[in-house]
Amino acid sequence: MKLKEEKELQSISEEYEKALQSFHKKNYAKAGEAFSRIVETYKDSEFYSVLEIQTRAKVFQSIAHAQTHPVKIKLESAQDHIGEGVFQLNAGDVTKAQEHFAIAEKNNCRDAYLYYLMATAYLRQEDTANVLRYIEKCLKKDACYKVIIYNEPDFEPLQQNADFLKLVE
Repeated sequence: MKLKEEKELQSISEEYEKALQSFHKKNYAKAGEAFSRIVETYKDSEFYSVLEIQTRAKVFQSIAHAQTHPVKIKLESAQDHIGEGVFQLNAGDVTKAQEHFAIAEKNNCRDAYLYYLMATAYLRQEDTANVLRYIEKCLKKDACYKVIIYNEPDFEPLQQNADFLKLVE
């Protein structure tokens, strides 16, 4: 390795390490600025090893920018709220999921899938009465959900509940 390449590689490595430290501390604004400086400073390097680190810095710069400038999604339709509710349910925020499902229902969405999701949300809160209520609504809309609900591992705790079995058998 030539002396010039070694110096440039040493320099970019130090800067990159400092930027990564900020990134791992979740100081995304500072990290983004540091990665931007790296990208700009070393963009014309003639050395592959330096350009490789510079390219990695571009990736982290993009991630840091996404963290400091999150995309705001405007939820308009019932389907938008169902999608966001599923996201929140998967993220573990059952209360937010239920809020979105309730908005979808208020927007005249009377879909079997929505009722299935609502039953699932109440199941996570161990609210058996509401689980059964929404399973019943779901099955009135689409009886095919009997097979899905009966075989869904999430509903396994209700396999001994007589009211649940009446609905799905």
